[in-house]
Amino acid sequence: MKNFIYQGVLLGCLFVTPLESSYAQTFDATVGTNPGGAEANAVEQQTALPATDTKPEEHPRVFVTASELRDMVARINVPGSFSAQIFSKLTDQVKAHLAANVDWDAVYSGCDVEKYLYSFSYEKPNGHGDPASAAAQLGAALHVKPGLLPPSGAAIAASRLALYAALVRSGAKTPAGAPTADQAATLAKRILLDWASRGLRDQKGNYLNRAEQFCDDQDHFIPLTQSTVALQISRGVVYSAHAQDLLQSIGAVDAGETSKLNEFHEAMFDLVREASNFRFMLPEVAKNPHRTCERFSNHAAAGLMGMLSIARLLGDNRQFNAVFHGKDPTIPVALSWTAYFDHAIYGENDRPIACYKNSGPDRLSSHGSFQTSVVAPGEIEDRYRNANPAQGFGYTLGVLADFYAMTDLMKKAGFNVLSYRGSHGQSVEMATDYYACYGKYVGFKKPVTADNARACPDYQQYIGQIVNGLETDIVMGAYHFPQDAAITELEATAKKGAGANLLDPLRFGRWRD
Repeated sequence: MKNFIYQGVLLGCLFVTPLESSYAQTFDATVGTNPGGAEANAVEQQTALPATDTKPEEHPRVFVTASELRDMVARINVPGSFSAQIFSKLTDQVKAHLAANVDWDAVYSGCDVEKYLYSFSYEKPNGHGDPASAAAQLGAALHVKPGLLPPSGAAIAASRLALYAALVRSGAKTPAGAPTADQAATLAKRILLDWASRGLRDQKGNYLNRAEQFCDDQDHFIPLTQSTVALQISRGVVYSAHAQDLLQSIGAVDAGETSKLNEFHEAMFDLVREASNFRFMLPEVAKNPHRTCERFSNHAAAGLMGMLSIARLLGDNRQFNAVFHGKDPTIPVALSWTAYFDHAIYGENDRPIACYKNSGPDRLSSHGSFQTSVVAPGEIEDRYRNANPAQGFGYTLGVLADFYAMTDLMKKAGFNVLSYRGSHGQSVEMATDYYACYGKYVGFKKPVTADNARACPDYQQYIGQIVNGLETDIVMGAYHFPQDAAITELEATAKKGAGANLLDPLRFGRWRD
């Protein structure tokens, strides 16, 4: 029970019944065509998805395989190689985790979605208000031991520790004094089991299982605000799934521990699926033409990747296929991966998806949101974001990075995202090529102007925006598309500027030496 606010009116304490049954019924009518105007009813492409009765592969099988780990180790063990340099930085991060003055046993259970974001899913500190006050509030909510700090992005830390342990067990050479694989694996396991045993629960001790159970920091349920649940939880579970997968691959968890972690991730699949459906069908979004663009934003990408990663971890091909194509009535998914792909990347002869009205004639004067009246093939739907000069590229290129992560994830299930073409011919490579234009003519971390971006189609959409986050996508793009000169010509410069982004456990090793 908690206060329910609808359209700014306090309605008091209210129990909300999930609208699960309505999701599947309204799906076809809602996303059968691209809201931007171009028809999306192309002939269904043949895919090689796993049969529901296929025996699961050995671990690891989510974002990486044993053969890929061995390939990474071979590159790491070449003195002076790019991989050796990145692994050295990973080693330093693992050292820092092991020595940190952090209460890694602290977890959160409650309704405040932001508490989960900053403790479980996201390593950056809360940017709202005073950082010290935010940390103190988080520590109190997690009942952190005196003298210790609350965890920040515990799932990411666990994934990083598990990756290091798996690489070392696979033969990666470490310098004297480096952490052992056992040390890293022990802390990773501890973090995961603590969250599986005590985190993300309601007052009765049951796992949270729907968006309506969440609240803001004032204990209010506001539908539009709590529509972020799938995003914020998925940001963490992709890493916790990756961590469990790696720990199982090196025998670091026993049967009982594996069962507990499986139970946790099964519950997270149900929560993310329900919360994703809740967001997609939320009347404030679904029935407001000025918010249509919100339905196909980065929120959808995060939820889909969260569900797909858990399905792979658990070896549940039925769940995986349901998320991929949305055609299993017993596992309703309001926005499937294939439907999302057709909306997330613009293709040939597309028109912009309906969004907020521009408040000014150009990007510099239209605060909050801005869209030109045209789209170029390869642009990403989140292009409309305009709250600050970092958003135009920050969000679009973040979605592109997610597509690369999903490429590795889905490849393990037999589906090649890299060769997939949407109903308008759109592809991951097309999107990378489009944004590579800004890396070439504007430059990484440089602002777009009418003069320096004139060679890029629809450059007016990005005037005043800073080309941030492109380096990582270029590095991963060169790894996956080595014959694409538009990408590879920027690779060397991108490697120098990518920084810590390449240390992300889901992206690790996705570069060329």
